[in-house]
Amino acid sequence: MVACSPFGPAGELAAARHGALSRSQAAEHGLTRDVIRRMLRDGVIDEPVPGVLVARGAPPTWHQRLVVATMASRGAGVAGYRSAAALHGMDGYAPGPVELVVTTSRHIELPGLVMHRGPLDPSLEVLELDGVRCTSIARTLCDLGNVDPMERVRLAFEWAWRRGTSLVWLRHTAERMKGPRRRGPLVLLALLAEAERHVRPTESVLEVRVEEVINSLPGIVRQHRVCRPDGTEIGRVDFAVPDLRIAIEAHSREHHFGPAPEADDADREAELQAEGWIVRFVTDRQRRRPDELRRSLQRLIEARRRTHGSGSTSAA
Repeated sequence: MVACSPFGPAGELAAARHGALSRSQAAEHGLTRDVIRRMLRDGVIDEPVPGVLVARGAPPTWHQRLVVATMASRGAGVAGYRSAAALHGMDGYAPGPVELVVTTSRHIELPGLVMHRGPLDPSLEVLELDGVRCTSIARTLCDLGNVDPMERVRLAFEWAWRRGTSLVWLRHTAERMKGPRRRGPLVLLALLAEAERHVRPTESVLEVRVEEVINSLPGIVRQHRVCRPDGTEIGRVDFAVPDLRIAIEAHSREHHFGPAPEADDADREAELQAEGWIVRFVTDRQRRRPDELRRSLQRLIEARRRTHGSGSTSAA
């Protein structure tokens, strides 16, 4: 951070941590007590919590608040729960809350800080992201189930699965963390059981939310591969009722807007129709009217069943 640069190595350390460093770190990097006292007096730095210094010129960001909170714990706490989920970039979680997992009874006076006390294995469950020490993906998913409904945790879980996170690692972490009054690991184990049935993750947040609405419909499968009779692949559809050759696509602006995506969608829809499939696109607006969407799809399923029956399908 430019504002820290006149302070030499201490400023470089603070710059890598959103303008914050502890008094002990400042001393290790050449700032004596007298220098710190003078900087505080002159308004060059602040001390928002005893033992943690912040450069006045550094933007007061959410990341900075997390760094200050973790430093105030004197090594006993790391960003966790919804804060860790936002740091990782998990779907459904955005910067805002300041939550720590703290291994001691140490009290920290910071506005808006939420502390969750409990054991933490630094060798397995802690890493650093963007200058902030936080819980790993697996530990974060276990913790989220303690405070949020499964529907929200599912968004984060699908994000992790989609990006290639090991389901074996997630299962081992959940099994290791199971215990009395710990709902989170059980939520993660339930999501892992769902994943075994689905085989493949969803490809977007909208798909997750559409699935929550339509998964009670008969014969629905996700990420279905459709092939021609000769075995060549047409493509993968978000959801399908394979026996009735119904494809259901979650239609978002992020993935389907613009000349190229729209042309690709039209080409694939034509290919599917040539093989006897009907394609139904579902927007986020329609997803927000779940009863109406379910009724509409149920009518489509019943109509296809009357006219096509339960025939064979060109799919894998």
